[in-house]
Formats: sequence, C-alpha cells, structure tokens
Amino acid sequence: MVMLSFDASDNERGADGNGGYDVHPEMMAILNRTTGFIKDDDVGKRFRHLYRGGTLKQDPSKLKQFAFDCFFGQIAKVKRAVESGQAPDLTGTETPYKFGYCTLVIAGGQRGAAAFPGADHAATLKFLISSGVPMDSCDIAGLTALHHATQSTDGPTLALVRILLESGANVNLQNRYGEIPLLCSFHMADVRLVELFMEFGADLDIPSADGTTGRMIFVNIGPAVTAAITKWIRKRSGERKPLDGKSCAKCGEADVALKICKKCHAAKYCSPECQREDWPTHKQTCTPFDGVTSVTVRPTYRDIGTLMSPLELTRQAMNLPAIPRPRAHYRSVHTPHVEPDQPKAMVVKVQVPYLGGPVKQGGPLLMYNKKRSLVCTLEVAGNETAYARIAETVWTKGVNGAKAYFPAELNSQDELVIKVGEVLAEQSF
Repeated sequence: MVMLSFDASDNERGADGNGGYDVHPEMMAILNRTTGFIKDDDVGKRFRHLYRGGTLKQDPSKLKQFAFDCFFGQIAKVKRAVESGQAPDLTGTETPYKFGYCTLVIAGGQRGAAAFPGADHAATLKFLISSGVPMDSCDIAGLTALHHATQSTDGPTLALVRILLESGANVNLQNRYGEIPLLCSFHMADVRLVELFMEFGADLDIPSADGTTGRMIFVNIGPAVTAAITKWIRKRSGERKPLDGKSCAKCGEADVALKICKKCHAAKYCSPECQREDWPTHKQTCTPFDGVTSVTVRPTYRDIGTLMSPLELTRQAMNLPAIPRPRAHYRSVHTPHVEPDQPKAMVVKVQVPYLGGPVKQGGPLLMYNKKRSLVCTLEVAGNETAYARIAETVWTKGVNGAKAYFPAELNSQDELVIKVGEVLAEQSF
C-alpha cells in the first residue's frame, strides 16, 4: 500500500466513491433472479468468481472522505465528522458492493492501514458502533463485517472481531450462500478466529444453501481447528476429557512447562506441589498401563506417500496458498530412536482409513506423535486383537469416528503400548 495524503480532498484524490470495486452486470442478473440463498452450483460458483473479480482493482484512495477515514482508522476525523453532523447516514453503505462502515474498518485493518499515522481501528470501530452504525450490515453477497474478517486475520483483525462480538454482532447471520462466519473461517484454518466465534455462540448446525454444516466438516479442517471445536462442544455440554487444554490439571496455569503424570500419562501439572494437591481427585481416574487398559502392538514402518490433510487439498482447489508447516509433518513414515530400557512416554494420534467417512474394512491405521519422531502404521496381520480394539475405540469414541488420541509408551522400535482404555481430548496435531 502506497503512502497517501490524509489531507487531500476527494477531488484531489479523484475519489468517485467506488473504491475501485466493479459490479459485473451478470452479478446483478444473478441476484435479481435468485430468491433466498444461492447454492454452490455453477451459478453460485460464477457469482463467487465475479465477486472476487470485481475486487481486483480496489483502491481505498477512491473512497469518499468519511469512508476513507474509516478504512484508515482515522478516529479523530471520524469522530469530528459525526459530532459535527458532516458524516453521511451511518446506516448507509459505500461502494457498489454496499459495504457498511464496520466492514470498511475491518477491510482497512486487514490491508495494512493500521500502520498509517494516526490510525486506531479499534477506537474507530468502537466509536462507530456507539454512534449507531449497524454491525450486521450486509454487502451485495450478504457478507457482514464478521464474514469479511474471515478473509484475513492480518493486523488488528482479531481484536476488531472481538469488539464486534462483544458489542452484539450476530455470529450466526447467514450470507447469500447460507454460510455463517464460522463456516467461512474454516478455509483460513486460523484457530484463534474459530475460538472467537465459538466463544460467542457460533452454531455448528446451521446449514449453508447446500446443506453443509460446521459439525459435518470441521474434522477436515486440520487438527488445531478440530481440537478447538471439540473442546467447545464439550464445554457447552459440561463434559471434560483428559489433557483437555494446555494447562495444569490443578491450578489451570497455561504459560509454563507442564510435566505429565508418569503413571497414567493423562494429566499434566506445572509443579510437584500441584500434583500432590490434586492427587485426592486425580487418583480416582489415574489408571496405569496394564493388560486391561492397554494393548501392545508391533508398528510397521511402511512408506505410504506424502501426507496431505483434507484442508490442504481444499486450499489447493481454491488456489489458496498452503499453510506453512514443518517438513516432518509431510512424512508418512519415520522410525524412532529408542535407548534400551528407556521407554518414551508420548501421546499418539491414531487415524483409521477415511473416505468421506471411516472405512471399516481392515485397512492400515496411521499412527504418529506430535513431533513426528514416530510415524508408522498398524497392520491387521500380527496385531488382530489389538487392531480390532484400537479401531473400534476410534470408530465409537474418536472425532467423527475418524481419529483419536491415546497415551502411549514406546519401548522399542517394534513395541508400542497404547492405552486404548483412555481416550484423550483432541490435540492440536
């Protein structure tokens, strides 16, 4: 973004109020002949394509003065215009896309405007809301400021989203595709944004025009999002699971190193003191690794190709950049190093074969830990009883029957003990 003069008039900036946005006639034709939601068929895809195409030449310098100041977070000028009565109708919209003023603040925050002199997007947004600007104003595609926030979390966007939600913005308002902001946020896979929407009551069961709900697809949006969603599902129902969150099981401290209970591997503490104080409660659920709770398996280190998540495939199809992650996360096999008589405690993720749903036909189970120091498969042959018990636990107690997390001890490259009787809370890997 180039440096602009905030003292230049609309005429000097050549501001026509369009902001560089262009509404293709075909977009209006689709809107005029469509009642209700727009399905994601050929017409819906065409509308999305035209909507994106009309934003390619966006230019904030072409915004009228008040909209320009909102975009750049110029709180002093915005406040002066409102208090002097020189501001336009605050319930109105700007540009051919019909952006409300809250949307303009979000858009500016996302696009680097917070770095300009005098910018304070948070103060600008709070003032506009207090002055009566509608928080749920929709553009021509039904996108509110919250929907627009799902396009990028750069700059102060997350702080602005919290302001909107705390001020009462509708977290479940549907756009023209029937999508609530949570559903739109999934392609970003930014767990911070997902957490915000869930904190303020995002409904996992509101369907889009095509019948897609958040509950149906969140398991395909990456492990961090899956862990966040399932945590909130449990929180809303009052349930808890072992290792639910990265905090001390006694005091709740989260910003310190935590050590795991050596007996059960299903509770973490920030200090020996907290562990001792929690023992009267924890001992009721602190079960050891034994023949009742655990199974011993022989891992197979067979290369099954580069691992790619459904989220990555979706982002590829949408021409979105891949989300950076360590190279180790792409490998499908890694033989661990284990010192003799020094078993390694770990949490392992077990995934059953999955093709739109769990495949119950005896395919290999994929198993790995967070650091990917162990990446292996579990084949049926030679592990029949253990395989059946692990797979059945994933199908019945895992996330959508697809994956589950267990405490484990790696005794050697060829011996992994999985505490299948203790399904842990979903982890962020």
